[in-house]
Amino acid sequence: MKTVITRLIVAVILAAGAWLSWSEAKLTARVATAKERLATLDLQVDDDLGAERTLSEYLPIDATPLSSDIRRTRTTVEYWLARYGEVIDEANGDLDAEVLLAAANAAFRSHEREGGAGPALVQRLDGVLQAYVSVLKAEWPPVKGGPTASHMDAAYNYEYVSRVRDQAARSAGKPAKELPRTAARPRRPGDLPAGPTVHGRPGGPPPDMKAEEMEVIAPMNYGDREAQPEATPGGKRERKG
Repeated sequence: MKTVITRLIVAVILAAGAWLSWSEAKLTARVATAKERLATLDLQVDDDLGAERTLSEYLPIDATPLSSDIRRTRTTVEYWLARYGEVIDEANGDLDAEVLLAAANAAFRSHEREGGAGPALVQRLDGVLQAYVSVLKAEWPPVKGGPTASHMDAAYNYEYVSRVRDQAARSAGKPAKELPRTAARPRRPGDLPAGPTVHGRPGGPPPDMKAEEMEVIAPMNYGDREAQPEATPGGKRERKG
């Protein structure tokens, strides 16, 4: 009898472990799909993909939990969709450096869109600076090689915003040029968004170069490379000095 009960308990434990593993694998696939859409600039927010607790948070492994990946992906997509208020709301109470960085950038873009000048602008920029301070104070993940990209970006942006804030403070008592308002980036169905994307600024030919002068260098096919003659060794180089 004890043997039967023991086997039943083991079977239940194994079944529960299998179900948890299956659920985690299914969630991992959804997160991978969301990241693929982000990388290909198919900006869609999966509202059913929440930041709930996942099995990876309880495993003794040195890896980013899926819940953190979900929050980072959601805030990144919402930032590039110019939903700055939603980014700030989702980052409220979060301790992840990348999520906090997205919220700090969203705060600056939000105030940049509103425009303004004088003491009101200075006060809003003070809040943006505090948001970047929160990123710098966030716990650094145990990555070898020094600070993460999020912390370096936050340090650079903090320096930039502080200069904008100081300039606004110096001109607070005189007629000052307002911070220019920025409109939301237009987006055409089936086309790339206008302006910068998650991959950086769009490239293009130099403005002073003619189209026929552009030289596009493409890698050779494997068969073409094999057909090329082998490189001959050069002469012996004499040492100078």
